[in-house]
Amino acid sequence: MRRRLIGVGLLAVAGVLALAVPAQAATGTLIVNGVSHHNPARGCYSTTSPVTITNFTDSIVLVHAAANCQGPVTAEVDPGMSEQAAGTSYFVL
Repeated sequence: MRRRLIGVGLLAVAGVLALAVPAQAATGTLIVNGVSHHNPARGCYSTTSPVTITNFTDSIVLVHAAANCQGPVTAEVDPGMSEQAAGTSYFVL
């Protein structure tokens, strides 16, 4: 019985670790409305509309129409590109 409990416990720990998403940062510089962000962390950020994004990172940046990265994507800014779009939040992938 004890081995079974240990096995179940180990399986539960492995499941939690497998589902955990490590925090990652984009490598490079992201310029949002003239403000530089070096190695921005993956995630959602607030901004003012219209937003100008120049992406010198290795990640894609999505501009969302609404706050908290809700609503439709109004622009997708690929690495090495610059874009001006309507939107009040953006997501670094």
